Amino acid sequence: MIATVTFNPSLDEWVTLSSLKLGVLNRAAGWSRYAGGKGINVSRVVRELGGRTIAFGLAGGEDGTILRERLNRMTLPHVFVDVPGSTRNNYKIQSALPPALTEINCPGPRVRAAAINRLQRALLRQAGGLRGVALSGSLPPGVPPTIYARWIRRLRRRRIPAVLDASGVALRRGCGAHPWLVKPNRQEAEELLGRRLSSFRQVVDAAQAVSRQARSIVILSLGKEGAVLASSGASWLARPPAVRVDSAVGAGDSLVGGLLFGWLQTGSLLEAFRLGIACGAATAMTPGTELCHRRDVYRILPRIKIKRVS
Repeated sequence: MIATVTFNPSLDEWVTLSSLKLGVLNRAAGWSRYAGGKGINVSRVVRELGGRTIAFGLAGGEDGTILRERLNRMTLPHVFVDVPGSTRNNYKIQSALPPALTEINCPGPRVRAAAINRLQRALLRQAGGLRGVALSGSLPPGVPPTIYARWIRRLRRRRIPAVLDASGVALRRGCGAHPWLVKPNRQEAEELLGRRLSSFRQVVDAAQAVSRQARSIVILSLGKEGAVLASSGASWLARPPAVRVDSAVGAGDSLVGGLLFGWLQTGSLLEAFRLGIACGAATAMTPGTELCHRRDVYRILPRIKIKRVS
């Protein structure tokens, strides 16, 4: 069983426009709503691939009820702790003119320590059946940036591998707890290391630097360019084939879901890496915040190129 934790889930409101103009009325060409949050996305991908998963998180108010209903419709197992206030809404506006995706993310409800403790107890009650936990995404007001580090240490004491996908202080503190795997993107790695990554050589060196700092496997994602895997002083580059991109939202989460599923199925880190890259590419082919389809993943999988780069 793969568990995911999303402290700050959302309802993602996806709007498509023929053109986006500021300060005037814009009429949408399309609209849809999804259960959002990085950990939820990871669980969705694991489920799509045929794996067992359970999504843990916090939810509040009417929008929290809608979030649960969306997960029920997807038959995605979940355990959510109630919090005061309302689950946030995030807005993603895809326009043809200009050709861009504009995102507006809200902060989420303020969360108290009692809710965090209830969520932790719920997760640890499942510890005997867990083979991996993904800790993903931003933190709502009231949740300390040390939370990921604390949970990683508790999971390690139970010999449960933890994957960390966060940013800012939460990522820095989490790396100090030495998770099994860390997945920053280029911007997050730049912030963590305090330097620009302008060349591919700098990206490879950065992945190794984070790996040494965190004492972890690192997947440094590069969008359509693929990702670099750093582990035990060695590095590999995986490149996806060219695909027709509709929306890359959730591609990084799909990489995490595919990698976790693949690693637990095969025990091979490189084959898991390949599957994760295929999931990310397949997600980029889907509209809105829809994620990868299994048939696309396994069609792309043989076309993923992996080479050792150091």
